[in-house]
Amino acid sequence: MFNDEIMNALAELIKNETTEEARMYKNLILKRIAEETEVKPSRIPAPLNITELGGYFNLIEQIDLKIPDPTEFSDQEEYQRCKDYIRTQRMLLEEQKYQLKLSLIQSALGLPR
Repeated sequence: MFNDEIMNALAELIKNETTEEARMYKNLILKRIAEETEVKPSRIPAPLNITELGGYFNLIEQIDLKIPDPTEFSDQEEYQRCKDYIRTQRMLLEEQKYQLKLSLIQSALGLPR
């Protein structure tokens, strides 16, 4: 609710620039909006060819969660809870790996995200 009031006030300021100061604030706000909504470059460079794309895919596939050795646990119930948790996390990890691969393909093709 408070954010709506601020946004409405800013919209009014932008619409009703009557003074040089209001115009200056309008330009400052518009510049800030443009800078913050700019497309940020990826931390990983886009693959330049199919070999690099394959290399990234191979790196992603190497990410895995191993189920620990049962001898590391004091009781079977604790081991089972850990095993179930890791299985759940593996499913989430596979989804993230899939998303990473799609992002790589988008990046390689120069498509927007």
